[in-house]
Amino acid sequence: MYHADSGHEKVYVITNKELLFLIFIFTSMLVFLYPKALLKQQIMAETSNYNLSMLYLKNLLIHSPNDESLMLILAEQSLRNGERERSLELLEFLHKSKNHKFRKKSLLLAYELHKLNYHDSKDEEYRKNLKIKLSKLFTIIYNEKIFDREENNDWHNEAIFNNHTEATYHYLKIKLLKDPKNIKLLESRYYLAINLKERENSLKYVKELIQLDKKKYEYWLDAYYYMLITQKSFKKAEVLLKGQAKRTSVWQQKLAEFYFMRKLFRKSSTEYIYLFNKMDSYKKKKSYYMKAVEALQFGGLMQESASLAHKYENYYIKDIVVRKFLLKLYMATGNLEYAAQLSKKILKDRL
Repeated sequence: MYHADSGHEKVYVITNKELLFLIFIFTSMLVFLYPKALLKQQIMAETSNYNLSMLYLKNLLIHSPNDESLMLILAEQSLRNGERERSLELLEFLHKSKNHKFRKKSLLLAYELHKLNYHDSKDEEYRKNLKIKLSKLFTIIYNEKIFDREENNDWHNEAIFNNHTEATYHYLKIKLLKDPKNIKLLESRYYLAINLKERENSLKYVKELIQLDKKKYEYWLDAYYYMLITQKSFKKAEVLLKGQAKRTSVWQQKLAEFYFMRKLFRKSSTEYIYLFNKMDSYKKKKSYYMKAVEALQFGGLMQESASLAHKYENYYIKDIVVRKFLLKLYMATGNLEYAAQLSKKILKDRL
C-alpha cells in the first residue's frame, strides 16, 4: 500500500497484489464462517461484477480443489465473462465426472460453446477440427440420452448438422408424435428407415404416405410396389398390381412385366394382348403385340407364339419391321404355311 499527497490530505492506494491478497484472506474467512452452499448461491446471484465473482471462485477452489460444483460454477461464470476457452478447459475436466448431473451439464455446455466458436470463426481448418469435436460430443450426448426432450427440435437439427443418421431418425420420430400427419416429416422418416435398412418400418411408412400424401399418390404407390419386389414379397406385389391394373394401363403394363419377370410367360402374354386391344395408338399397339408374342417365345411356347402372331398379322401387313419379325418367327417354329401366306400378302401389297 502506498499513499499520495493531495494538498494537505493523504490518499491511500491499494496495489493489485494487495487487493488480491485481501480477497484471498476475505474468501478464506468466508469459507470458515459461512456454509459453502450459501457462498455458491451468492456468487451465482452476482450479476454486476463477474470479475469479482471469478476471484472468489478461484480462491474457493484453492480451499476445495476437488469440488466439481465449484468448477461448474466457475465455468459458467467464465462463459458470462466472455472467457470461452477457460470455460471449456473446466468443462472438459468435468466430462469425466462420476456425478451424472455435472457430467450432463458439462457436455451440453461444452457442445454449445464449441458450436458458438464454430459459427464465429472463418478459419476453415479450425472449423474442420471443431466439427470433429462437435461430432464426438454429439455422439456421447445421443448415446447417453442426456439431451432434454423439450428441446427435441434443436437436437434434431444438431443430428442433421453432425450427419448422424440414427440420431436424426430418433429425434424425427419424437417430432412426429406431436405432428403425426406432417408429410415432410413422414417423407424424411421413410427415407431414413430405408437408409437404416428397417424393412418393416419402411413398408409401414410408405403405406402411411400413400394414404396421406395425395399429391404424390402415384409416386408412393410405385415406391411401395418396388419395395415389395425388393423384399421378394411377390404375392403381395401381385395383389397390388391386379388391383391397380383395373385403374390404369400403366399398372396393367407393370402386371405384364411382373409376370414376365416371374417367368409366368403365358400370363404375361395375356396381359400384353389385353393392352394391345385397349390401345388406340398404332405405335403402342405394335409394341404390346410384339411383347405378347415374345413372352410366349421366352417361355418356349413356340407354336402358341406363332398362332398369336398369325392372328393379328393383318394389322401390320404394311410394317416392314413386323413383316421381318413374323417371317423369322414362322420359319423358326416350322410354320412354313404361315410364312408362305404372309409372303403372298406382301407381294400382293407391293403390286
